Amino acid sequence: MLGDIHANLPALHAVLEHAGECDSWWCVGDVVGYGPFPNECVRAIKKLRAVCVCGNHDLGAVGGMELTNFNVDARIACEWTGEALEDDSKDFLKALPERYAAKTGELIVHGSPRNPVWEYILSTQVAALNFSAFEENICFHGHSHVPAIFSTGKVSEAAVELNSVKDGFGITLEGEKRYLVNVGSVGQPRDGDPRACYAIYDSEGKTLTFHRVEYPINEVQEKMREEEFPSFLIERLALGQ
Repeated sequence: MLGDIHANLPALHAVLEHAGECDSWWCVGDVVGYGPFPNECVRAIKKLRAVCVCGNHDLGAVGGMELTNFNVDARIACEWTGEALEDDSKDFLKALPERYAAKTGELIVHGSPRNPVWEYILSTQVAALNFSAFEENICFHGHSHVPAIFSTGKVSEAAVELNSVKDGFGITLEGEKRYLVNVGSVGQPRDGDPRACYAIYDSEGKTLTFHRVEYPINEVQEKMREEEFPSFLIERLALGQ
């Protein structure tokens, strides 16, 4: 499981090398945006034959979403991405669905089940509102760049619990519970840990393990400086913010 790659090719390469062979890859969106390697990351996802949904930056870069709701730095990066994308990359991003229901019984979105592209799930209150918006027991998502697991019982009155996730955190997903799982960000983590984040999910055993991987942040920053990206976007990579 990966997501929020944000055109950070060195981070993506580090994750793929660390993970090794996997039966399949699922991506919760935002393959591009913020970073300087959009075409390379699209090609990598296509080569993996990954199941992938669209994120707000994916749509914004190809004209599928107005950029008025983006902050200034994000808008600048999105506009740069739109100009840098090759036709094949644009076609790939335009074709991404907002929701994907896996045959093994999981839902994949970028933001939330209620608003697959744009809504952030940052609190138990917002998570509670979203459990009624999907039927599956497990929904994988991203968007906030902060790995987390929200869980609740199968009855609507059950309280929502939050598990914060660190490197190596593992959990067995219980059949009597439902889950909203934020898989974290490969290319621009925002939980104070600048290392790339991804998760390994065993759909048969219902186990989930999160991993953090170091990558050459300075290489990405140098490329961003060459392309005159906003300084805030460059600096935040080393801070994990």
